[in-house]
Amino acid sequence: MTLLNCGTLTIEGKSVGGLATYMRVKELDLIFDLGRCPISFIGTNHVFITHFHLDHYFGLPIYVSQRWISNMPPGEVFVPAEGIEQLQNILDSIAKLDSQRTWNHRLVPVKVGDRIPFRRNLVAYAIAVNHTIPAVGYLVCEVRDKLKPEHLGRPGAEIAELRRKGVPVTNRLELPIIAYLGDTQTVSMETHPLLARCQILVCECTFLLPEDRQRAEKTKHFHLDSLISLVKNFNGDKIVLTHFSQRYSTHLIQKQIEQAIPDPAQRAKIGLFI
Repeated sequence: MTLLNCGTLTIEGKSVGGLATYMRVKELDLIFDLGRCPISFIGTNHVFITHFHLDHYFGLPIYVSQRWISNMPPGEVFVPAEGIEQLQNILDSIAKLDSQRTWNHRLVPVKVGDRIPFRRNLVAYAIAVNHTIPAVGYLVCEVRDKLKPEHLGRPGAEIAELRRKGVPVTNRLELPIIAYLGDTQTVSMETHPLLARCQILVCECTFLLPEDRQRAEKTKHFHLDSLISLVKNFNGDKIVLTHFSQRYSTHLIQKQIEQAIPDPAQRAKIGLFI
């Protein structure tokens, strides 16, 4: 399992193109995609699935069944709305084969543009991506209430009295923390107004070599050629690259990234999830 420290957050899991992608951010109590399901992930309560290629969702039966066996409440599993009925049928069929009973679980359909509150202080936006089948990415934001400027410096008792009278004393802010795009050929900072300044952007980079450009276009996966403009337009702290082709060695991946981004300052913003 890979562990990547990104400031106050740690991303753990694995992501290999065509094999399996599963990534947990324990501090946020969430999992992005679940192509496999390590037992250590079972206690995480929120799962965000980007699309229905097997290497991105087929750990769900383990996740759902293990929580059911352990008498845990069902986690929330957010999935693209276009495939929720088929996924429900898959889980029901596996449950009958496994135990002759229906597992207790909760699937939540999502579509591009949805705002998804999933914890008291966290929301996720389903954002558009570009892949061969219906897919979404996710942008997670922290929700904070900030005192309005006109009330700054007032004693706490006065603020409490205003609240008691029903006077709005705060503005609600959404601070972008992490975006996870799943599989996508293109990345546009125009997809969501907060995307360009999220702290961490997790982006696939399946193909690296010049001879793989046509394959990237055909399968709608990200190619290294697009990384330069992505780094230039991203104002956050870290770009985490994932989902490299199985054909590439770690040495080749590192070498190609160094050649594509020669500026050490820009390259320092890139993390490799290998």
